Amino acid sequence: MALSSSQKAVLTGAVRGKIRWDAPLSEFTTYRIGGPADALVTLLDVEDLQELLKLCLSQQLRWKLLGWGANILAADEGFRGIIIVLGDGFKYIGRDRQEGEESTLVKNGAGVSLAKLSSWCGDNGLSGFEFASGIPGTLGGGVAMNAGAWGRSMADVVVEIELVDHEKIEIINEEHLGFSYRTCRALVGRNHSVVTGVTMCFKKGDPEQIRETIKTLKEKRQQRQPYGKPTCGSVFKNPEGASAGRLIDEAGLKGLRIGDAEVSRTHANFIENRGKATARDVQALMDEIRNKVLQNSGVELIPEVQLLS
Repeated sequence: MALSSSQKAVLTGAVRGKIRWDAPLSEFTTYRIGGPADALVTLLDVEDLQELLKLCLSQQLRWKLLGWGANILAADEGFRGIIIVLGDGFKYIGRDRQEGEESTLVKNGAGVSLAKLSSWCGDNGLSGFEFASGIPGTLGGGVAMNAGAWGRSMADVVVEIELVDHEKIEIINEEHLGFSYRTCRALVGRNHSVVTGVTMCFKKGDPEQIRETIKTLKEKRQQRQPYGKPTCGSVFKNPEGASAGRLIDEAGLKGLRIGDAEVSRTHANFIENRGKATARDVQALMDEIRNKVLQNSGVELIPEVQLLS
């Protein structure tokens, strides 16, 4: 059920951030797919976030956090409830900097983009985050799914996270984060909390060399993936000891199309929106891919993309 006029009035009075009513999710996801959310709220700071979470709890309103909009397939019907976006107050870099002989600890806002943080690290001679330069997403989302590339992941650099709910701020250190492949177990089931800050440890290095590594990795990604096209990123998780893209390719599925959703000819673990693809098109194509791969190799692919509905 959509928000009532009274709920909209209460929401308007509760937060200081910007509210957009009936916001088309196609404008806020990298797939360029999705119907309207009842409200999309861009929050200013932690206080603003906690006020909204209190309101959602008291009014029994559904909410979801949306970062960069990658790794998301928004339903054609949209989202009945509130989409939360972390605003500028969550996009800081390099706070509470602590220098060691060989490494540096810094706290960064969960709303900052992975690419921007990686670039900042390069400019400041901090190594270890080059792998994230081409990953579309925010730091908070990267932590939640233990984003990674080129043999490294968030688990290699995250020291602790700041987690906020409607009444408290909690610090979870690396011993209790429970990182594994595309998972942060400390966040599993914590559906009423939001990662707002991330403390990270980087090694000191030569800025020029770090920037060169970032450039090289970005070029490799552009060559091997459908760079600049509307996708969600990798659609399926890599099975243990195997590559989802290779399994899809071996099943002869590159170029397979349903509606305007097409298996990328550049990298088979990407589905491209070729124009006016719907979430139903993508889901139908995912089902076909899973069936064909299972028939061809006996491997059941597990989706990495998350449905927002």
